[in-house]
Amino acid sequence: MQESFAIFIIKISLYPTIVFTGLVMFVTLYWVVSLLGMADMDTVDLGDSGADVDVSNLSSTGFFTGLMLKFGLYGVPLIIILTLVSLIGWILSYLYTSLLHQYLDAGIFYYVFGTGALLLVLVVSMWLTGVIISPIRKNIAKIPKRNASSNLGKTAIVRTLSVTDKHGEAELNDGGAGLILRIRPDSDTVEQPLKQGDKVVLVEYLEEANAYRVASVKDK
Repeated sequence: MQESFAIFIIKISLYPTIVFTGLVMFVTLYWVVSLLGMADMDTVDLGDSGADVDVSNLSSTGFFTGLMLKFGLYGVPLIIILTLVSLIGWILSYLYTSLLHQYLDAGIFYYVFGTGALLLVLVVSMWLTGVIISPIRKNIAKIPKRNASSNLGKTAIVRTLSVTDKHGEAELNDGGAGLILRIRPDSDTVEQPLKQGDKVVLVEYLEEANAYRVASVKDK
């Protein structure tokens, strides 16, 4: 048993599997941190996530954004995309390491074939991730969007450890499972830095940031 585990550790540490092993460790840590309320889950901002994105002309977009559009990697939280790409890439690269790469001795061919496999696995992983999230994105588009203004004036509870101009989340009790909302502090009304557990009232919806400006609520 210990020998099998040792072989497994060796294989996931070999190039190119080590690259995806690192990515899996990163997304796992991010999920843990997010669940503890120390980070929020930002979505990929590539326009309206519920609309069909025109990928026929990507000349005005950056390389990274254009690449993600080509593979359909938009419309869901970025961490979900990274998680799927990492897991699929890790599995495929592990199979490559187990079945083929082990027969190559360390040297130039080891890294040449490894780099080729890395690029191929990355492309396949992104394509498969796009296929997986496509129906999710379409279903999200069919869900009627809540009127953001209807939440104004309601009280929510801060769930992240802190709230800054670029980061922060609060949980709003909507009578159901609850809503996780992005929030930003109102510098005119928030006297002390907001922290986890504080009560805040939603005073303004910031459409560009898809977040609410909040004011602190003092317990009477």
